[in-house]
Amino acid sequence: MVEFKIAPSNTGIIAQTFKKIKEITASGSIDIDTPVRILLAAGKYPGILSYNLPNPLILEGMPGTKPEDIVLLAENCEAFHKDTENRAVFVIGPNASEVTLRGFTIENTHLKTCDDASLGNQAEALCFHNQNGSLLCQNMRFISRQDTVHVKGFSRFEDCYITGDIDFIWGYCDTSVWVNCKIHTREDNRPGVRPAYVVQSRALNSRPGFIFVDCTFTADKRPEGSELWIGRSQGTGTKDSVDRWDSIALIDCKIDENYDDRIWTDEDGKKTVYPEKGCKDFGWREFGTKRINSNGDEIADNTAVRNPHGYFMKKEEADSLRSEFAPSV
Repeated sequence: MVEFKIAPSNTGIIAQTFKKIKEITASGSIDIDTPVRILLAAGKYPGILSYNLPNPLILEGMPGTKPEDIVLLAENCEAFHKDTENRAVFVIGPNASEVTLRGFTIENTHLKTCDDASLGNQAEALCFHNQNGSLLCQNMRFISRQDTVHVKGFSRFEDCYITGDIDFIWGYCDTSVWVNCKIHTREDNRPGVRPAYVVQSRALNSRPGFIFVDCTFTADKRPEGSELWIGRSQGTGTKDSVDRWDSIALIDCKIDENYDDRIWTDEDGKKTVYPEKGCKDFGWREFGTKRINSNGDEIADNTAVRNPHGYFMKKEEADSLRSEFAPSV
């Protein structure tokens, strides 16, 4: 393993380190499968980043630092750079193999100034634009507004904090596992009544999609009439489509009282949900959901009014999913 220790002494130090890895690999000093570890000292690291090398990467905070002590930040959005893989603060490209992020913050500072969708308010903090490698995030903080985290392929998030105001966890994933994460819907920075959705799954056909285990979903209060949802459909998935399946699982998760009791939405029938009915393997599904009331008490959630596209897993089905994807929890 090759190790670098860096501090925010000059702008672009992380990008310069990525460039150095590429150069020493090209020179033959290290192999393309040699792991690289980069340790970050406390401070702010401004700039847009991209990692697209096959060398396994561990990017983490120095021992003794907290995630909020180390912040990678920039303003980027669809209006500035078109397409998902170009508008994030940190993009991990298709040539990456194994990437581990641990113990720091990635923040996209973009603020919304207009309702016009063509102006491009989509603004990822992290984009994992990779179907074949793997991403592991531990004790991380991801901060933005619209589309905070986008993932393809295989990813795992443990003990992370994620915030945004709409569709802020989404992507064309095979399997994206979230364990013991704090997921917070923040108020839109623009005034007025506005809906909010946490997850928009565009998962691969017949694959598990987004799996949340022991996660807590909280939200800022919004103006009366603003509906908040855990998941919504993109609306174009079909039996034969390669992706865009509405596959989200909640296992023993907690949801605060700001979220609609139906939790899933097809926007009053305007969006087609596929699969039309969830099952233990894919689609909208849940087990053991609890509601956090205004007193902070956790109570069994009232599931009587759930969206009919959702499926209630049996205990043995939920246990099997937990055993497969979160065995240490």
